[in-house]
Amino acid sequence: MPDRHPTRTANPHTVGRFIAVAIVAPVALAVIAVAVQLMVLPYVPEVIATHWNGAGVADGFAPSWFTPLMTAVLGAGIPGLIALCALPGLRRGDRGASYRFLGAISAGTAALMVVLLTWTLVIQIDVVDPATVALPFWPAGVAVFAVAILAGVAAWFAQPHDYPDPGSAPAAEPLSISPGERAVWMRHTSIARGGVVAISLAVLATLGIAVGAWLVAADPAVAWILTGTTVLLIALAATTVTFHVRIDETGLSVDSALGLPRFRVPLDQIERASAVEVNPLGEFGGWGMRWSVDGRFGVVLRRGPGIEVERRGKRRFVVTVDDATTGAALLEGLLARDAQADAR
Repeated sequence: MPDRHPTRTANPHTVGRFIAVAIVAPVALAVIAVAVQLMVLPYVPEVIATHWNGAGVADGFAPSWFTPLMTAVLGAGIPGLIALCALPGLRRGDRGASYRFLGAISAGTAALMVVLLTWTLVIQIDVVDPATVALPFWPAGVAVFAVAILAGVAAWFAQPHDYPDPGSAPAAEPLSISPGERAVWMRHTSIARGGVVAISLAVLATLGIAVGAWLVAADPAVAWILTGTTVLLIALAATTVTFHVRIDETGLSVDSALGLPRFRVPLDQIERASAVEVNPLGEFGGWGMRWSVDGRFGVVLRRGPGIEVERRGKRRFVVTVDDATTGAALLEGLLARDAQADAR
């Protein structure tokens, strides 16, 4: 299958820089923060304030050792999960702005967690009653978020600008279709099994919480919000998990299992059809109905083969689907047959 990125070897420089900003730096920050917090623990109350309301008044409390524990878990754990989502692709040779952005998010998240947790502990040194501890949002709170943003920006520029050239994939070899002959190609494409499981668990969890809210006679407003959220999640799952792909003399059609959303690319608007290999994270920043950094739009549900059509006066459209080579070849065959008919 034609591949717009024929070289899929990992760039050691790109991988190394990503590991440095997304894993090494967050772990180092967490270790330093925990060490500082352990030195501070003898000087704070055994029970400290850990949550404040919008007015800056303490309304949540926990043992003082809770802060170092959460710093280790959040300061290193969340960036670690982010990094683990990206590293397999980078090591396969994938690249793109999305990976660089994930590295920046990992570093920024770590900085936010460790600075915020350390600050909220330090301000309670020599405090007798933790309920009296106020959390001033300005200017200290703003400064904490500013540090996180600066860390993310620094991590972004610390990584190389290693983006693939999207270019244009070569047109598929056209199928031979005689005048008057009818040909139809149909497939369905679905999110990978792991994605289906994750979506299903999210829907079930939300449904359970909503049912529980009604059973325990919770605030009706809260119960209705949870019910609405559940319905919305079910609708999103039903309309984005599976799509039907059809190619015939009218062009390319991509419809969700419920019929909406639907996408149409008429044959007379297609300049070229190609079978390509699609990397959802590197090229589109994720899975679903996505825009890529180079302007393409796609129904990108999994990594692997896809059909890309170049449209007259519009952005290219991509859909990931099995047997993309045959689908693209049929489109090229229909285009060739129409061109021959027009030439006569």
